[in-house]
Amino acid sequence: MEKTQKLISKYLVLIILSLSIPAVRYFFVYGYFGVSDDLHIGWLFEMDRVIKMLQFPPRYVPDLSFGFGYPLFNFVYPLPFYIAEFFHLVGFSLVNSVKLVFGLSIPFSMFFAYKLLKHYLSEGLSLAGATLYVYAPYRALEIFVRGTIGEIVAFVFFPIILYSVIKKKPYFLALSFAGLILSHNIMAYMFMPFLLVFIIANKSFMVSLKGILLGLLCSIYFWFPALLESKLMKYDTVFNFYDHYPTLKQFITPYWGYGASVAGNYDTMSFYMGITGLVVVGVGLILFFLNLKKFSKEEKIFIGWGALVFFISIFMMNFRSAFLWRSIPLLPYFQFPWRFLAMTTFVSPIFLLCFTKFKNQKILSLISFLVIFFAIVLNFNYFKTSEYLGRGDDYYLNRYIPSLSVSEAYKQTLEEYLRLPKDTKIRPNKLYPRAYTDDLEVTLQIEEENALNAKITTDSKTDFNLNYNKYYYPGFIAKIDGNRVQISAGEPFGQISFTVPSGKHEVIVLYKESSFRLIFDIISLGAIVTSIYLIMKNR
Repeated sequence: MEKTQKLISKYLVLIILSLSIPAVRYFFVYGYFGVSDDLHIGWLFEMDRVIKMLQFPPRYVPDLSFGFGYPLFNFVYPLPFYIAEFFHLVGFSLVNSVKLVFGLSIPFSMFFAYKLLKHYLSEGLSLAGATLYVYAPYRALEIFVRGTIGEIVAFVFFPIILYSVIKKKPYFLALSFAGLILSHNIMAYMFMPFLLVFIIANKSFMVSLKGILLGLLCSIYFWFPALLESKLMKYDTVFNFYDHYPTLKQFITPYWGYGASVAGNYDTMSFYMGITGLVVVGVGLILFFLNLKKFSKEEKIFIGWGALVFFISIFMMNFRSAFLWRSIPLLPYFQFPWRFLAMTTFVSPIFLLCFTKFKNQKILSLISFLVIFFAIVLNFNYFKTSEYLGRGDDYYLNRYIPSLSVSEAYKQTLEEYLRLPKDTKIRPNKLYPRAYTDDLEVTLQIEEENALNAKITTDSKTDFNLNYNKYYYPGFIAKIDGNRVQISAGEPFGQISFTVPSGKHEVIVLYKESSFRLIFDIISLGAIVTSIYLIMKNR
């Protein structure tokens, strides 16, 4: 037993990489695979475009919405795309860069889950719990059915956050909490109440509060402008949470499909929790109550917290929780109650702690082996694509990016996932010139400096209204002969519109970081640098 533990400790990284192979094997096939959210390839292309235009942090991308652009990364979690962009900049294709983010989330989340569990468990049981965490069916659903890059990266940060609370490391907590927010803001919102309960239960409120507040400052450049500027957008949602409550039967039925979540019990995607995880939770709770007096206070807190999260999450996925979904602010924007499967997936390994009161070490070793074996054997077949599409970058750029021409594939996407600015009366349905005027007597010469900025030479006998076909949104400015002029939202698309006086003029329209956002960019940068400095100082 002791020898095995030492081997795990010594070769941990190699063991984790080996255990990850069944989950990542399909990433080695050429091209992307069939998933619901393959639009992430297009989004990465847009991030690459604006970063090379020296727009940092990226916010407004140029090509979406038929070239009117969109404040995509002002609202969409940016961290997974930062990571993917790094891989793209060093030479990987767009598709392979996204696949690398998905693939690396497996060993990294396994490693950090192991580090968290190791505080309470032996090396063997910690490895078993980390394996159970990775091979939960919901993780396969997120990767190979839905393709949700933000949610899968969020799984990396859940264990780091708890580990930082337990070890009273506020600066690790700051960066990991910021990482969660920047990975998937909905997951962060879901996790926050549970985290606060964990902090209070572990009596680390003041230390952890410091970390959380610093984490909020590290990510404030993203969440605060997004919160305030959300009023500028039409934030209706295409999904109704009432239609997406799974049944208890769906949790325990090993059905697997590559379809969608629909109203009623006709879903063609799975909400199966996995028999290994369910057995660990069920048997673990029985053992916990049978041996209640044998557990330390710290162990009781950890198990109790895990049980609280597990059963609250189950309830939140049941239609009887509808009154909470109606009354809690922003909760309807979760769209899918079954997203709480992320929480049940995270806490299921905690219940391995309930098995530790067996005195026989051989039994514990056997339990560790069986959990690892069945977690992989019973679930690894979910970690595969529905079909080999063999599609590279060109296919996805043709489908999601209308930068040069509008493909039929792009027209079919409809871009319903884009919540348009409030001043937009109708959605654009074709490519338009960068700038135009209805006055036929006006001469315009347009020189596009990049995908967002342009210099326009005008000549007219009368004042006229100039339309610049990017959405009117904070960050855009217009100058006539070097003097800034007032811009507004034109009709019908909510495009940038302003008056140009008669005569010959040089008009410049450009996008830059607004003074308002720049303040929070500086705050975030300062908080990140401070956190890193204090981590290095306190090593």
